[in-house]
Amino acid sequence: ENLLQTVNDLPDGRIMWEVNSGQNTYGTPMALMLLPYWSEGHPSMEGVFFESSLTTPFHFLNASEVAHRPSNPVRGLNYRPMDFARADLHLPVYDIDYYISFTPEATEAATEHGWEILAEPSPWTVFRAPAAERIDIAAYEPVVWAGDEDFVVAALEWYDDVDNLDTWIVEDGPADWRRVTDVDQRLDAPRPYGVEGTVEITEFENHTVRFTTDAVGVPHHVKVSYFPNWQDEGASGVNRVAPSLMLVIPTQSEVTLQFGLTWVEVVGAGLTAVTVVGLGIYGTTVLVRRRKRTA
Repeated sequence: ENLLQTVNDLPDGRIMWEVNSGQNTYGTPMALMLLPYWSEGHPSMEGVFFESSLTTPFHFLNASEVAHRPSNPVRGLNYRPMDFARADLHLPVYDIDYYISFTPEATEAATEHGWEILAEPSPWTVFRAPAAERIDIAAYEPVVWAGDEDFVVAALEWYDDVDNLDTWIVEDGPADWRRVTDVDQRLDAPRPYGVEGTVEITEFENHTVRFTTDAVGVPHHVKVSYFPNWQDEGASGVNRVAPSLMLVIPTQSEVTLQFGLTWVEVVGAGLTAVTVVGLGIYGTTVLVRRRKRTA
């Protein structure tokens, strides 16, 4: 309760917290998933639905870097436990504002690394995470993945190269963007934009993102998990960008992203409605016939 109240008093922001089996004393090591229920505006990166999210492997890479004994549940990932130097560069990719340590080892490591302590509701310590923006403007022209492996494999390799996270790789993009079949190819003669734009976010909710920008025509990295249902206004489409987020190219200064229904879902809903009505009519007809026979 003390931790939840402490977090509730902080400005809004996403939270990464140290997972540890010692939190079983609170009923489950997932107890801090309750953060957004009791402190509005503070979503937990370890959430109820992460198992069905494109973000899952990247989340656990982040979680490993800030934990003393991480669970590392996704097999085959290149985990780097207790590596706050890498967390310095990874957490801003997801615009994480706060970090909560649980073990003395993680608390000491974060403190020695220079992260600012905001509060100490024992046994936890709340830190300010490295500075980040919710929407970034591209420094270099992104490259499009054209390799034989799945995009997530390329995204994981990109994510592991923490020194070059500003050279983005996308699942699809304009025809004039370079296509690569090896992730390292993106570093061959990258094309800089040389634009220092400004983004002002006017709305950032679960189903709507609105912002204004003075970098029209330059790709923007929106730190929301990609999903095909996102539709754009004032941009040239929504693409999946490594690690698992959204990229848009504004065509005007005001951009709106809205989570809506795809044509497949509309058709599916229509067919479902027709089927339900048809079954109702059929059932009514059968009932009327039976009543006539017994009359």
